[in-house]
Amino acid sequence: MTIWDATPDLEKGEDSPEPPRWTFDLIGASGNGWDEVSADLTLKAIENHRFSLVSARVRGAATLNAASFQQHSTAAYEFIAERLRRCHAAHPVRLWNFIPGILAPLGDLPHRYMVFNAGRFEAFTHWLGSRDDFDRCMATASGVGHTGNDLVIHCLAASDPGRPVENPRQTSAYRYSERYGPLPPCFARATRLSVSPSRFPWLLVGGTASVHGEESMHRDDLDAQANETFQNLASVVRAGLNNKEPATRLDDREAADMLGRLRYLRVYYVHQEHFSTISRLIAERFPNAQDVEYVHAELCRPELLVEIEGVAELIPVAPQEQAA
Repeated sequence: MTIWDATPDLEKGEDSPEPPRWTFDLIGASGNGWDEVSADLTLKAIENHRFSLVSARVRGAATLNAASFQQHSTAAYEFIAERLRRCHAAHPVRLWNFIPGILAPLGDLPHRYMVFNAGRFEAFTHWLGSRDDFDRCMATASGVGHTGNDLVIHCLAASDPGRPVENPRQTSAYRYSERYGPLPPCFARATRLSVSPSRFPWLLVGGTASVHGEESMHRDDLDAQANETFQNLASVVRAGLNNKEPATRLDDREAADMLGRLRYLRVYYVHQEHFSTISRLIAERFPNAQDVEYVHAELCRPELLVEIEGVAELIPVAPQEQAA
C-alpha cells in the first residue's frame, strides 16, 4: 500500500486541487496549462483514444455573490460539456468538485455548497436532457471544500458510457429533500465502467460518508462514522456486481470481501488530529488497496468527519461464495 498526501500546499502555489493519481495513469499524461475561456474561467483538456479529462476553473469564485456563484457553476459545467463534445471519449463517468469555503453562508443559504448544487443541477438538466434521465446517465462525483479561492471541477470521460450504480442503503443524492438545499446535489453513488477488454470492470465510487438514507449518522463519533462509511462502500461495491442483488446490510465476511476489491482510495478528513486513527482504520479494512491518497479538507456537511472515494475491481463472485 502506497500512501500519498494529496492536500494542495498553498505555500508552494498548489492552489488547484487535482483528481487522484489513477486518472492520469488511465490517460497517460498530466496535461498542459489552462486556456482562457473568459476573464474568470479557464479550461484544460487532456485525452487519449479511450479517456479524456476536462477541467474548469472559476477564478476568484470565493468572492462572488450567490447569484453570480450559481451562474458561474452552471457555466463551468456547460463549458466542460461543450469541450467533451469534441472529444472521442465524451461520456462523463467521474467528476471532482473542489469548492472554496464550501460551508460558508452565501446569500439566503447556510452553505455555499447549496448554491453550487443549484448551479450544477441546472447544468445537468441541460447536459443530460431532463431530470428523468438522471437515473440512466448520471456520473458519480465527489464534492469537498478547499482553502483556495477558485472553484475547480474535473470531469473524467470515457469512449463508452458507464452505468450508474446506486447504494441501497442511501437515498439517491439527486432525490434529497429540500433540507439539503432548494435543488439537490447531482451525482450517482458509483459508475460501473469497462476499462479495457482484457480487464475486469471497474467501479468508480464517488465520495462516500456516514450517511444512511439522506441522514448524517453518528455526529461527533469518528469511529462510528468510519464504520458507517465502510458499510456504505461495501454496499455500493456489492451493488456494482451484476450477479448480486442489492442488500442494505452485509455480514462481516461479505463486507470484508467487498472492501477487499477496492484498489485505489482517496480519503478526505476534516481534523488533523484524526489522521492517525483514520489511517490505521484504512490499513486494517482495505488490505488490497494499492494507492491511498489523504486530503485534509472541509466536507459538504459540517457534522461529517471523513469521506472516502475509490476504485474497485469487479472480480466476479466465486460460485462457492454465491452459494454460501
